[in-house]
Amino acid sequence: MPLCLVLLLFACLQPAPLHAATAAETKQHLLSLERKWIEVEFALDTAYVATLVDSTFFSVAADPVSNMLQEINGIYANMNAMHKDGIFLDSLKLEDAVVNVYENTAVTRFVSHIYKKGKGRSTEKRMRFYDICINGNGQWKAASSKGLLLN
Repeated sequence: MPLCLVLLLFACLQPAPLHAATAAETKQHLLSLERKWIEVEFALDTAYVATLVDSTFFSVAADPVSNMLQEINGIYANMNAMHKDGIFLDSLKLEDAVVNVYENTAVTRFVSHIYKKGKGRSTEKRMRFYDICINGNGQWKAASSKGLLLN
């Protein structure tokens, strides 16, 4: 009998298992990563962008398909040129977001509605993104991205 009591007490003192994220929490987390990507992209923080993408990442454009390093270099060149022209992110919205999670893979679809300021005027840009994310070692990262200009 004392052994059962000791085992029961030992079981009660064990830390509670980590709570598994619900589907809604996972979807919200993935959208927050998408938003963060856009924000740090405009801030020229390509080092942070690199933490959001898997080493096998590729971007699908009309031509050519780019790997992770090519994509990050392209982001930097594009944003640096905008900054030199005095154009900066004012605000952004993610619209029409749909996230489908399949165990360790997720497909996100959304429209980024970006408001930029520069040279005394404001501009808007809308793009539809289709991204595939994978979960490895408990961390979601982008594996592939496709963006289409809507304006």
